Amino acid sequence: MADDGLATTTELRALERASMGSLRWAWWLALAGLIAALALGAHASTAYATIARLDGPAQIATPNPVVLFQDTATNGPRVGNGVENASRAAYTRALEQFVLDGTGVTLAIALVAAGLFVRANDGWR
Repeated sequence: MADDGLATTTELRALERASMGSLRWAWWLALAGLIAALALGAHASTAYATIARLDGPAQIATPNPVVLFQDTATNGPRVGNGVENASRAAYTRALEQFVLDGTGVTLAIALVAAGLFVRANDGWR
């Protein structure tokens, strides 16, 4: 009889240890999201720099990155009339890359938020 109580206590402690370490994946999820957001943000900045460089000679005011992302994601890549014909393909590619990277950054931030949310609500179960 006392042996059953000892086995039950040992099994309960093993289960508690397993449950305490099981949410380590939430930190990895948040870290992966943070790394992805930083990498994609750096890549998006090069696309934005290309857009700004091509807007200069065309005398087009380049909007801030958030407004440009919102406009391009909503309406698609539109090349202004002032952009030179030789630069139109590069301009379109830069706009498309900017939107792809911006979408990736948004999803990566969602991963960070999800990982932190799981970690913050660990004590509620």
